[in-house]
Amino acid sequence: MFRRITLSILFPLCSLSALNAQTAPLDSAYLAEIDSIIQEYEARRRMEQVEQVVKQHEQLRLKKEMSFTPQGALPLARGLILTWSDRKFVNHSAIFEKKSDLYTWADYGIGSMPLAANWIMKAAGVKSRSKLERMLTANVMAFGISVGMTEGLKHAVKETRPDNTDTRSFPSGHTSFAFVSASILSREYGYLSPWITVGGYIAATGTQFMRMRHNRHWMNDLYMGAGIGMVSTNLAYFLTDRIWGEKAINTPEVRRKDVMRLMRFNAQPTGISFVSGTEIGNRNIHFDNATVKAGAAISAGFDLSFYTSSYFAVELMTRIANTQMKVYGTDHTFSGDQLSIYHFDLSAKLSTPVDLSQRLGARIFAGTRTLSGANFTDGVTTYSIPNETKFELGLGINYYCLDTDNYAWGLTCDYFHTFSHCMPNRYSISSVWKIIF
Repeated sequence: MFRRITLSILFPLCSLSALNAQTAPLDSAYLAEIDSIIQEYEARRRMEQVEQVVKQHEQLRLKKEMSFTPQGALPLARGLILTWSDRKFVNHSAIFEKKSDLYTWADYGIGSMPLAANWIMKAAGVKSRSKLERMLTANVMAFGISVGMTEGLKHAVKETRPDNTDTRSFPSGHTSFAFVSASILSREYGYLSPWITVGGYIAATGTQFMRMRHNRHWMNDLYMGAGIGMVSTNLAYFLTDRIWGEKAINTPEVRRKDVMRLMRFNAQPTGISFVSGTEIGNRNIHFDNATVKAGAAISAGFDLSFYTSSYFAVELMTRIANTQMKVYGTDHTFSGDQLSIYHFDLSAKLSTPVDLSQRLGARIFAGTRTLSGANFTDGVTTYSIPNETKFELGLGINYYCLDTDNYAWGLTCDYFHTFSHCMPNRYSISSVWKIIF
């Protein structure tokens, strides 16, 4: 079509020029005008081709956005594995301190922060993934599925809480609520900034830590709650998309900053990562006539990485792990307590792109590990784990994948060896959300 239009314009002009050429020299200004017309048509054609490619890519992103995503499968798997592996630890007798009921509402407050941020931005007119009616449908459905699954399991399993107040421990309702809240915020406003998604999941992970610190849940409860929350939200959005189709949804846009992020990811992905996972390994601390055993620990922290080239980086690693502990090897029932473990390490890392959106890496690190200390008593005898800070070495491997929602997600597996007689060998398996600077 473009060619026919161009020829229809140029042919008379060329014919006229040929006739005039017998009587007058060619006008250079006239030829320059003809050349500019040709260039303008060429530019328009290239622009139309670019617009077509962008539109096709946006439609592909919309299709992906409306498909079911398996986020939440990993926390569910962890919860099921811990339910089986820590069964004897959970069933072993111990008395954990009962905290004030006020903490229950404080924990809900932390968990509801992402949901509040979501609706505050919506009320302020910030463009979201979904129009109002679609967002309401997805939100109500997400909380409905989550509450139904959580309450159904609580009534079926009847697991006793650490503080022995009731049998509604498994799974954690606060945690499922918090991860529904964080997942909704990520689905609606994650495209604006990676800090929105990562901030939401930091608040949800904080809820997990608080529920354990307040002696209301075991580790498996927390991961099952997180998995239920994430799966419920993704299922709710999938069903909402089937109901509404492409109505009342904003199509994802191709932006320059997304292309720049892809280039940085493959060149020098300097950034900060939020890490959340499980720490396991040596669990026994021996005394003369008793042994203190630890359950699996919940772990979280940050990795700040600086790339000096496409393949080499220096990282600052920080971790906090929290684990519940009980006394074994005696006929008496002792109090239960919790031990906090702090890791501060400096890492040298090698990382290489696998393709445009994936990287594999390995690292070695050195630093310190600090134990917070814990005490256990039956009213007569007391066993104490002292505070200590020791030197540690370690190594790890990691995987990252660049997501379309502004951040890179991945997995990291690390081994920590501490020069101490208290739990010297520890392993962590963690999920990662990375913000690329």
